[in-house]
Amino acid sequence: MTSNIFGTSGIRRVFQNYSDKSEGFTPQMAVEVGLALGSYLRGGTVVIGKDIRTSALPIEHGLISGLVSCGTNVKSLGIVTTPTLAMSLPFLKADAGCMITASHNTPEYIGLKLWNTSGVGFSPEQEEEIERIYNEKDFVKTEWDGVGKLSIINDINDVHISEIIEKINLDGSKLHIIIDPGNGTGCDIVPKLLSAYRIDHFTSINANMSGNFPGRLSEPSKENLMQISKFLRISTQEEIGIALDGDADRVIFLDEDGEIVDPIRLMTLLAKFHIKEYKGQYPKDNMKIATPINSSSLIENVLEPLGCQVIRTEVGDIKVAIALKEQGGFLGGETSGTYIWPEFHYGPDSIVTIAKVLNVILTTNKSLKELLKDIPNYPYFADKFKLKKDIPFTSETNELIIKEMNDLFDSIGKKLKNVNMMDGCRFDYEDGWLLIRRSGTSPFLRISGESNKTMDDSIEMNRLTKERMQTLNLI
Repeated sequence: MTSNIFGTSGIRRVFQNYSDKSEGFTPQMAVEVGLALGSYLRGGTVVIGKDIRTSALPIEHGLISGLVSCGTNVKSLGIVTTPTLAMSLPFLKADAGCMITASHNTPEYIGLKLWNTSGVGFSPEQEEEIERIYNEKDFVKTEWDGVGKLSIINDINDVHISEIIEKINLDGSKLHIIIDPGNGTGCDIVPKLLSAYRIDHFTSINANMSGNFPGRLSEPSKENLMQISKFLRISTQEEIGIALDGDADRVIFLDEDGEIVDPIRLMTLLAKFHIKEYKGQYPKDNMKIATPINSSSLIENVLEPLGCQVIRTEVGDIKVAIALKEQGGFLGGETSGTYIWPEFHYGPDSIVTIAKVLNVILTTNKSLKELLKDIPNYPYFADKFKLKKDIPFTSETNELIIKEMNDLFDSIGKKLKNVNMMDGCRFDYEDGWLLIRRSGTSPFLRISGESNKTMDDSIEMNRLTKERMQTLNLI
């Protein structure tokens, strides 16, 4: 029986120690994924990192076993952030990287994500070939004397920080910051970065690494960031809050009032600052940024008049990274709080982003709240709903969604302008747009959109869409 093991962000499943089905993520599965990856690479070197999840250990050992059995050498970084793994690959002269993580998912999940040496995640084509090898058991044969070697790499966080401060040099001694790594892998590297920038005035919460996520759930969503938000509201010193997810590929910023900054507004601010600072120093064709189809249209409205082209992609940092690598660009980002800086590498890097944001604040001598006054806040609203069946959406599913939504727009008297099926079903209508798509990382249906009028209109369209998806028995 064949198994579809990859989603939009690598492999992500609930951990099981053993299963005779292909539902959870077992150590046995990790061994065979290692065999498939080693067979695909035909030797070489793979760098492995892991997050703090309790199930990362057996998955790591299984993966290493499969890789070295194929004659592949492994360099283990231990517990690191996903950005640190992506950054380390050219430094360690690796042929590929593998991060054992379920990112922002709840504690019972575990997974892994594969990386090319550029920092771009494995493409769908690469994943399909590894999946083929995995399903067909088309593993290379290795004799006893051809087994690969394992080596342990220490202090890779110091290398990551050195790479950043070499390009972004600042004195943050006057800043007051609160950080919330969410008990994840950012607990070590973020304080080290702040200390390297002479930022002595920072407070940490949820700063002990724990795969149980005792402080809050891993996803840095509004409901999970109430603690840091409250701290900022009552504090008379802290000027900015920084929160990360479990593997620190996502970062969310909060202003001095404890308000969460929308990642697309922040991305627009960072891009605007970059264009102002560096315009004329880069080739014209590099004045590009990339963002998925579900990002707010404010990004075009602010940046295109400045001569910056906005490239739209499917959802997922890999899709954004591929677009940047193929078409050029200086920044990519998503609504989830991932930011890609090609001058460093093509993986999402929250650590670089923290340095970038602090640099803007110190260069302009303005608070984050003041800086964002120049960036509009569009009525963007997104929600997610548990799917009744955890199955992929087919073309037939999308056709049913389109038919149901056509009926909705007719019933409320809104003119539908266009249907885009780049990723899910996006409906552009006379008053805004709406996107319906299945999450690629968890069994949820995501509905996002933006009215040209008010937030109440955006929320109402989301509600009406939810009802239609219930009619289809999807949620």
